[in-house]
Amino acid sequence: MRIAVVSDIHSNMDALAAVMADIYRTGADRIVSLGDNIGYGPEPEEVMDALDRHDIPSVMGNHERALTNETFFKGFNPQARKALEINRVLLSDASLAKIAALPLFRVIRGARFVHGVPPDLPGEYIHKLSLTRLGHIMDAQAESITFVGHTHRLALYEKGTFGLEVKKNIGPRVFLDKSARYIINSGSVGQPRGSSKEAVYLIWDSEEHWIEPRYVAYDAARTIRLMDACGIPEVYRDLLSQADSISL
Repeated sequence: MRIAVVSDIHSNMDALAAVMADIYRTGADRIVSLGDNIGYGPEPEEVMDALDRHDIPSVMGNHERALTNETFFKGFNPQARKALEINRVLLSDASLAKIAALPLFRVIRGARFVHGVPPDLPGEYIHKLSLTRLGHIMDAQAESITFVGHTHRLALYEKGTFGLEVKKNIGPRVFLDKSARYIINSGSVGQPRGSSKEAVYLIWDSEEHWIEPRYVAYDAARTIRLMDACGIPEVYRDLLSQADSISL
């Protein structure tokens, strides 16, 4: 089975639409979201509706968690809080209820899907962990493969015979060692970080045991106009239009 792994859509419907078109061209059998479907962008309700219409299961990201947890919300920086408050107003009661009910993780086809750090943490960053701690986490997992998002950057953590190796340049297709353990960071659909402004997601073939990053170009001009219109902080608009973005 080929599973498309999407993450950090962040209310960017234009990016999601482009990614969905690419997913159907590649012939993936299923799509799974790693959360942060909302926040930063101008169209949270449209994104939630698309996830429903295409039957895409999701886990809870830190932005979803912040909508239902005041302590979590207070930990956001002021710009992120403002964007999330705008998103809250734009979301229907039905979507807010679905967000509140999202699980912290899912296990699908023998792999774990979580937003931040396994086993079930939506708010921790995988790249901030020491390799020692990361190795212990990987050893403790029942699943040999875990997909995470949150950092908005692609990365692959492989723990095999020769220890733990971190790979930040992935692609075009990476075959996974069946005897190794992996944490795979899928990048971001709606708010990618780094020099590329393309939407990013992964294809995982669970039978042939490979992953393939996919980069999808789209025109962000409409999204940027909508962000301006609804008062989303400029920093998130600029991240869609400028290269070499900082990590927020």
